[in-house]
Amino acid sequence: MNKELSLRQIAYMYVFISISPILRQIPRALAAAAGRSAYISPLWSAVAILPITAIVIGLLKAFPGLNIYEIMIQAFGAFLTKIIIFGYLLWFLLSITAKINIYAQTLQFTLMPQTRTNFFLITLIVLVAYALLRGIKTVFRFSEFTLGTILVIFAILFVCGISRIRKDYILPVSTIHLMDTVRASVGVITVGGNVILTLFFADKLGISTTKKEKRTLWYGTFIFLILCFLVTLVTIGITGAALTANLPFPFYITVKSISFFNIFERFEVIVTLICVLSDFIAICIFMILIVRCFEWLFDLKQKGFLYAPLTMIIFYLTYYLSKTQFEFDFLYQNVIVYINLVFQYLIPLLLGLLSLFKIKKIKKQF
Repeated sequence: MNKELSLRQIAYMYVFISISPILRQIPRALAAAAGRSAYISPLWSAVAILPITAIVIGLLKAFPGLNIYEIMIQAFGAFLTKIIIFGYLLWFLLSITAKINIYAQTLQFTLMPQTRTNFFLITLIVLVAYALLRGIKTVFRFSEFTLGTILVIFAILFVCGISRIRKDYILPVSTIHLMDTVRASVGVITVGGNVILTLFFADKLGISTTKKEKRTLWYGTFIFLILCFLVTLVTIGITGAALTANLPFPFYITVKSISFFNIFERFEVIVTLICVLSDFIAICIFMILIVRCFEWLFDLKQKGFLYAPLTMIIFYLTYYLSKTQFEFDFLYQNVIVYINLVFQYLIPLLLGLLSLFKIKKIKKQF
C-alpha cells in the first residue's frame, strides 16, 4: 500500500485547522460562559480530548492501513456503516458551510467591511478548486510547512502581550465559578475533537506507523490545548471578559494593543491572514472528506464529476443556513456544538469499544 501521507502531516493539519476557532470562537464562548475564570476551561477539556486521541491511536494500531469506513465495516456491519457515513456526510456539509460563513465574516469585520459576501465566496471557490486540483498532498504539505512559522508568530505575540495582562481581569478565581469553567469547556472540546479526522485518512498512511509518528499526534493535541489556554488567557487578560464575550473577533482587538518592543505594530493584519489560511485549509479538508463519503456510500470509482454539483449545493446552503454574525452564532452555539459531540466523541467511542470486542473475539478463535 502506498504511503501518500504521514501521521505528522495529519497532526499538523489538525492543529492548523484549529487555529481559526481558537482565535475567534473559543475565547468569546468561554468568556460568555465562565467570565474571568474562562482560561481554566481548556485545562478541563483535556479530560475529553486526550482520551479520544488515545482511541484514535489505538484504532490506528489495531487496524493498520484501514480508514474509518473500513473499520466501521468490521465493527458495525455494512448497512449500519452506510447510515453512519451518511450522517458524517451531513455533518461535513454543515461544517463546511459554517466555515465558509465565518471566513467571509472575518474578512468583512477586519480588512474589507464594504465588500459583498459574493466576492469572498467566488474567490474561495477558485482557490479551493486550484488547491484540490494540485492534489491532497499539497493541502497537507502547506499545513506542515506553514505551521512552524505561525507558532513562532504566536510566541512573539504572547511574549509581547504578557506585560499588558491586567491581574484584576483574570483574578481572583472563585470556586463558585469552577462549574461554569467545566461547562464552558464544551467549546474547546468540540474543536479539539477534530483529531478524529485522522481516521478518515488512515488508509493514506500505509500499513504501519511507527511509535515516533504516533507521538506526533499527541504533540498536536498538546499544542492545541496550550494554544487554547494562552490565547484565552491573553485575550481575557488584556481585553476583559465582558468585552471578549461580546466581540465577534476578540483576539483581533486584543492584538491591536500589542507592539513588539514599541517598534512593530499592526499585528492584527497577520492574525487575520492566519485565520483566513486556517479556514481555507479546513474548507479544503472538509471538501475532500465530503467527496470521500460519497465514494464510500455509492462505491464510486470516479469522483471528478462530484465537484461541480457539490460546489453549487454548498454555495446555496451557505446562504440558507446563516447570513449574519448573529445567525452564525445561534447556529454554532445551539446546533453545531452538540452535533460535533456526537460525531467527534460518541461514535468514535462506540467504534473503539466494539473494535476492542471484535479483536478479543478474533484472538480467542486462535
